Amino acid sequence: MRAMSKMHFRAFSVLLVFILLAAPSLSNPGGPPGTQNGELTAEVGCSCHGGGLPSTEVLVQISGVPESYTPSESYEFVISGDAAGSSAAGFILTDYADGEFTWSDDFQIHVVPEVNGTISHDNPSSDKSWTVNWTAPETDIGAVHFSLIVNAVNGEAADPGDKWNILSFTISAPGAVESQEEDALATRTLSVGHYDTLFVQEVDPEEIEREHQKELADKYFENGNLYYWPTLGILILGAVIQREFYERRFGGGPPHLAKELAIPQAMKRGALFLVLLYFSVYGYENWGQVEGILVGCLAAWAGYGLYRTWIQAVTPPKVSDLL
Repeated sequence: MRAMSKMHFRAFSVLLVFILLAAPSLSNPGGPPGTQNGELTAEVGCSCHGGGLPSTEVLVQISGVPESYTPSESYEFVISGDAAGSSAAGFILTDYADGEFTWSDDFQIHVVPEVNGTISHDNPSSDKSWTVNWTAPETDIGAVHFSLIVNAVNGEAADPGDKWNILSFTISAPGAVESQEEDALATRTLSVGHYDTLFVQEVDPEEIEREHQKELADKYFENGNLYYWPTLGILILGAVIQREFYERRFGGGPPHLAKELAIPQAMKRGALFLVLLYFSVYGYENWGQVEGILVGCLAAWAGYGLYRTWIQAVTPPKVSDLL
């Protein structure tokens, strides 16, 4: 009997340990408590998430908030919050019982029982957005203050990976400021947190290298003609200079060309040179730099042909040329 009692005690102890370990992981799925250590949760935040400190990595937004309220008027608030890496979010909002909140059952919202004028989520929302209606006080009670906290969670146990942020705002008394209406009111948004943190992603070295290679490929594809034609021009120019050098040094100079052949050839090559030179200048200014340079290279080739005609015409004939 005593052995049985010890066995029951050990089983109960193990079960108690598992319960204690599991409790933090539940992370208040039905919403945070209204107070913590005698302070309003909507003011001090979530002690069980993010190390108990607010984070600017969480972007908290609420739209539809007027600059000043009209007594008994109803306003539609859209609450949202997000953070990089979060899969769901929850919220808690208070107006310190100055007005009245209502909502659709679809949004799974409840009144926090121990704190008047405070509402929260039933379960974390993967949409990270809620719509509530706020009805202003029936009379002018002065400015109305609000405090909103959104907690972005990663779906695991409550840990530093969960982050929250707090947004406090005030709606002025009736007539204190000119309030926006209709579409302007619906799009008016109050927010806290940084937008850029939502788009921070871990850098993949392989992805960076792929993008670099693609950039190089696009660059060479787009500038292929620009690289090809100057290279070809340099090779041709080198070949021409080499020919002139070897011809004069080892070949006895250019061959003689009779004037009856040289004159019509010079006229043709000269006309071609002038036409190409004109279109080179015109094309550079109107077609594009690459096109103009290409036609200019052709003009230079025609000019070289004119030079060869002239240099052959003035070359003294040899015996073989006379025969």
